[in-house]
Amino acid sequence: MNKAFTILFLVIISKFNAQNHRFIYEYKYVPDSTKFDSVLTENMRLTVFKDHSEFLSEMKAKRDSAILRSSQKGNGEIGTNLLPGNIRSMVWKNKNNIKNYSTEFIGMESYKVTNETDFKWTLIDETKKIQNYNCQKAVLKFGQREWTAWFTTELPFQDGPHLFRKLPGLIVAIEDSRKHHSFQLIANYKTTDGTSVIKPSHLLKNYEVNRKQFNKKWNDFRKNPISANEQFLLMNPQINNFKSYDENGNEMDANAFKKAGTEKAKKNLVKNNNFLDLELYR
Repeated sequence: MNKAFTILFLVIISKFNAQNHRFIYEYKYVPDSTKFDSVLTENMRLTVFKDHSEFLSEMKAKRDSAILRSSQKGNGEIGTNLLPGNIRSMVWKNKNNIKNYSTEFIGMESYKVTNETDFKWTLIDETKKIQNYNCQKAVLKFGQREWTAWFTTELPFQDGPHLFRKLPGLIVAIEDSRKHHSFQLIANYKTTDGTSVIKPSHLLKNYEVNRKQFNKKWNDFRKNPISANEQFLLMNPQINNFKSYDENGNEMDANAFKKAGTEKAKKNLVKNNNFLDLELYR
């Protein structure tokens, strides 16, 4: 009898603690607008907490969590074999729609971009079933794109992937009119995980800007791109005697290394030009 009571108690406690809800979306996107047939896929997670929600790459979240656990062991080893994923940007949304922001990257510099966009959805009298959920259609203009979303009131969360929110239910699927970016819900479950967005380290500063300020910084970088290592040294002038090595362990000439990094940055700008939020990166 005592054993049965203990098991029941543990089950109740387990359910009580699992207060947060997590949704996994399959994100399909075209990174290069000149190559429409080149579609990449990455799973993204939306975790709904009591007072806010967070949206980021599933691979990045798992990797950051592994690094955090490794650092907390105190054995001097900090790292993981997990891959970081391709999507670095993250989104933080407050339940009352105040202080919503996305974390965007220019090279290796991260920016906390505050967002005050008022999503003005138009509800359409059209329904269909997606992933066994009864969904209704809604359309929106955001980021110089036209979006079609399908939301369900069967999941009582007025949220969705990326910055999208403020519909009468959870967004199950959303896609832009050009079919360059799409999200579809593929899983959902309760979780006891805490906040999954890892704060940047003291070596990687996080600048808070509005959308207009970020756009200016983005265009300045696009006109004069520099390598990630050069960015890192500019952000951390206290680091002296920085040396770089090739794959064979031979020390590289500083100017040659800098030039190679700059060329790599330029190539990345060319092949990653089709951002979800074209207004932010115009």
